[in-house]
Amino acid sequence: MTKRRNMPVLIVGIVGALIVGMRLLSVALPERSGKVDPHVSLTENQAHEIVEKQRQQQVRSFMAASEGEVSRTEERIREAAALATASSLFAAKESLDKRTPASVTALLAGVYNAGLLPPGMRLVDSSGGVSSSRGQLFVRYRLEPLGIEVVSVGKERIDGPALLVRVPDEGTSEDGARLYLATRLDEITVPAPFVHEAEVIALGFAPEPLRALKLPNPDGRK
Repeated sequence: MTKRRNMPVLIVGIVGALIVGMRLLSVALPERSGKVDPHVSLTENQAHEIVEKQRQQQVRSFMAASEGEVSRTEERIREAAALATASSLFAAKESLDKRTPASVTALLAGVYNAGLLPPGMRLVDSSGGVSSSRGQLFVRYRLEPLGIEVVSVGKERIDGPALLVRVPDEGTSEDGARLYLATRLDEITVPAPFVHEAEVIALGFAPEPLRALKLPNPDGRK
């Protein structure tokens, strides 16, 4: 009698297990017939959710990479190159017009007043300091022979290593400009203004071509 009373419970358990098993098989196995599976819509929803989660993960990964050290370093290189270009072109033009800036203060004031300061940058002091969202930049200016250097130091560790852009590079590059990138993030000594390339390298900076820059000669020749 007890067995008969327990039989419905046992049957319900077996049927329930079969239903769960069939649902799992409907997800795991590909559909091989033309019949309409009543659980196909559930499988499609699950697949859509998986695809959407993967897409969101890819977006998050892309955003993380774009905000990473490599991306920020590239942004700072572009900033330093743009500032070096603007300062060099202004200095060369003023030299042609016999109005050579007497100091880095006069040079940056002229760049600012001419509207040549790159977007997102602002002057912070009279000794060549410029600030951007990613770094602190320092302009160095040599009257004779004309030379511009821009040193960029990241505001945060993730902003990347220190770097230096020199224009012109005194014949060591066909492009008339050179980028020096620090090979480590910590314990870096920034080179003194316009020292020989060998000293820059000895201080832990690796030379790189900077093809985006090309400085016209003060006498007008390209």
